[in-house]
Amino acid sequence: MGEYLFATECIKRNYQVSFPLLDSSVYDCIVDIGDQLIKVQVKSTNKTPMPKRNSVHCVLHNSKSNYTIDRIDYFAVWVEYFNGFFIFKNEGEMQSIRLSLTGKNSKFFNNFAFD
Repeated sequence: MGEYLFATECIKRNYQVSFPLLDSSVYDCIVDIGDQLIKVQVKSTNKTPMPKRNSVHCVLHNSKSNYTIDRIDYFAVWVEYFNGFFIFKNEGEMQSIRLSLTGKNSKFFNNFAFD
């Protein structure tokens, strides 16, 4: 469902979205932003913040995929608790990320600018 939510939000912003025909692709979709095609891996989580924390921890890497920068350009993580996406550039070595509306990664919340 996360892939379709992400695609819908991209379409609302006048981006074109394509999906691979096979589920063996390392990326979940390609976003055409006009002058560039962006390969996006979409994740989702329904975790809630730990007590006394306002952030959610999300694992990005799994044993079946290697999310190198030549294979994935961006991650889009749907966080149910915050009711939105955190969209950030793949740095190549990321295993996980902590997401919140107030921390250093808050700048990625619903930021569909791809910059």
